[in-house]
Amino acid sequence: MHGGTANIGSNEAGDSLVIIQDVDVSPAAVWDCLTKPECFKNWWREELEFEPKHGGRFLEPWKDPSGRQRTTRAKVTAYHPPRGFVMVWADEDWDFDTVVSVTLEPRGSGTRVTIEHQGWHAAPEAERATLLLDHRSGWSAHVANLAAHAQEHDARRKGH
Repeated sequence: MHGGTANIGSNEAGDSLVIIQDVDVSPAAVWDCLTKPECFKNWWREELEFEPKHGGRFLEPWKDPSGRQRTTRAKVTAYHPPRGFVMVWADEDWDFDTVVSVTLEPRGSGTRVTIEHQGWHAAPEAERATLLLDHRSGWSAHVANLAAHAQEHDARRKGH
């Protein structure tokens, strides 16, 4: 069960981005890689701060293509182990919020990871298409890294 798809959702307003990735490990193993710092800092980035709990915060410093330091912030507004969580999400220079939902579903012996990033209707119209494409690329890379790392982590845990 390899691979994944990255699709801008069928929402007519271009409001939603949906990334789907199938992973060859159990939902519990994927959940561990999403929520345990010793795991998520390996596949996302070391500087990331994430408090996996209701009301927890997410803080990601990063550099844009021009080299400018940026920060993404989020707050966990729903937390349902081991099925998923929801965060209100924004970059520091945005005057609008978006919503990121992460869902894990059992699929045979593996897991389907779905990231849905909504709320783009609030972005300035002139920037919306670029923001959607940039986030599609970013989420696709992150979820592919999660899948690869979860599979490696699970194999090491099982002694392979």
